This record gives sequence, structure tokens and C-alpha cells, in this order.
Amino acid sequence: MAFDFDEAGDFGSERDAREWAERNNIDLADLHIRNRGDRGVTLSVRRSALGDTARSDLTYGRRTGFFS
Repeated sequence: MAFDFDEAGDFGSERDAREWAERNNIDLADLHIRNRGDRGVTLSVRRSALGDTARSDLTYGRRTGFFS
């Protein structure tokens, strides 16, 4: 079964992306992290894990994304 993912944003490191997900109560199993080399990582979150509300959190290394 394939899942749909929504891009959550760019982070300086995988650790920053995982910490952001934990702060926003997103299970780490619902993440897809793509390494962008020296530019950090891009985080995508399984759409079904997002629910009806989106949080605004551009702190802790997050650079861009739909939660802003």
C-alpha cells in the first residue's frame, strides 16, 4: 500500500527534522527524510498523520514548509 506524503519543509539536519516531528506529536514512522547533501534535508510527513490541524513552528532549524 502506498501512502501520500506532504512536504513539511527543509531542515539543517536529520536530527532537527526528527526533533521538530517529535515536538509536533508526529510519529517517526510517518516521516520521509530526503538528504539534500550540504543543503540539509527535506522532511515529508504521511498525509494521514497530519490530521485536521496544522501547527506553525519555524523554530529549531526548520527553514521552510507548509506548517508556516
